[in-house]
Amino acid sequence: MSDARGFSLFELLYVIAVAGVLAAIAVPSFSAVVSDSRRTAALNAVVGAIQFARSEAIKRAEEVVLCKTGGASKCTSGGGWETGWLVFVNLDRDSPPKLDANEPLIQQHGALPLARITANRDAFTFRPFSRASTNGTVVYCDSRGAPAARAVIVSTSGRPRIASTMSGGGPLACPPP
Repeated sequence: MSDARGFSLFELLYVIAVAGVLAAIAVPSFSAVVSDSRRTAALNAVVGAIQFARSEAIKRAEEVVLCKTGGASKCTSGGGWETGWLVFVNLDRDSPPKLDANEPLIQQHGALPLARITANRDAFTFRPFSRASTNGTVVYCDSRGAPAARAVIVSTSGRPRIASTMSGGGPLACPPP
């Protein structure tokens, strides 16, 4: 005769209930971590594109443009930046900037899903030393709205910084979904 015992139905239900409570507590935290990770990746992509365009302008001694695109290889106006962007050398210095056939496209970034990225500019122009670049603000929003929004603020020197408020200290605003 063996003395083997198993779990009773009550003990099993108790363990499942405790696991359910722990899962209910952990899932919202995990969701926030995933959203924060997406936000960080998107902001790093924007800041990286700004720093790349700025350094290319200095290296090439030419105007370099960062502009939003609707997925094609051309700058667009209206709409958000979440559809992607281009970095190109603006040899003819046209304004508003337009990617022409003879101008080198040096970087292209695809769409960012689950994000809403707005800016007060359709394009940022970066210039070589001693010439002011386009300043402006790019705002990242997700399903959490304005409390979780972050901004990339670009100075006239072309230097980006990340902030949780507008450059004047006011709150960030997210467009409706």
